[in-house]
Amino acid sequence: MKSLILSAFLLLISLVGFGQSTGRPPEFEVADIKLNKSGQAEGDGSILPSGQFRAINIPLKEILKFAYGLRNEAIMGAPGWVDSERYDIIGKGPAVGSDETFWKVPRNPNMKLFYRDETFRLMVQSLLAERLKMVSHTEQKPMDVFALVVAKGGPKLQKSTETGKPDCARTVNFDPIDGVRAEAICKNMTMADLARTLQLFAPGYFDRDLVDLTAVEGTYDFKLNWAARTTVTEQGGLTIPAALEKQLGLKLEERKLPMTVLIIDRIEKPSEN
Repeated sequence: MKSLILSAFLLLISLVGFGQSTGRPPEFEVADIKLNKSGQAEGDGSILPSGQFRAINIPLKEILKFAYGLRNEAIMGAPGWVDSERYDIIGKGPAVGSDETFWKVPRNPNMKLFYRDETFRLMVQSLLAERLKMVSHTEQKPMDVFALVVAKGGPKLQKSTETGKPDCARTVNFDPIDGVRAEAICKNMTMADLARTLQLFAPGYFDRDLVDLTAVEGTYDFKLNWAARTTVTEQGGLTIPAALEKQLGLKLEERKLPMTVLIIDRIEKPSEN
């Protein structure tokens, strides 16, 4: 009888062990990080089809923004070197099958939608905690934002017939007469994807976060054409707000909303490999 009870107990322990999740966030298989001393202005952040994460000559503040999906003003308490020093980070993650760009300087006029999958963001968070001894917490603070809402007359959106990852590419044309004109051709995009992408594709228009409040669900295909802010002033053309309303039936409103901010409690310069 005792033997039967002991066997049942051991079986229960084994089942509990297999059923439990460690809750450990994903990590890079291997990762190297070092200070970039080149003094070059150029830098880029990309994820290769093989799953290699590459952040070359990028300020650490930009890495934090990528890892947590936040704008510059939503990261607080970081020391000055986080903005001033540039680093090279190369890590090995799972294959993704396509080349993704999430940061580039000088800003490339022709670029693709930056990486959306959370896996690499979480792996970068793990790297920051391990190699930079980073400790942080989040809070909700009221902040000025742009709200993306439906314009009078309703949205002018075409339902996407495809599935899979969102796909969005921007091209920019420079003309001595018409000035700077940009075009975004996007597929499989939610309204949240659109809000996030506009901040990347038209940074001159967005000095604050853009939040999707349209309540429009599903994914859509669309084309959006607009002019740079300097071009609008000098040579005319549609601003982003005007283009959104005329072409997509959406508009921007200024709001103050509680937003997530990241408070850096502790962070150390990484030791080189």
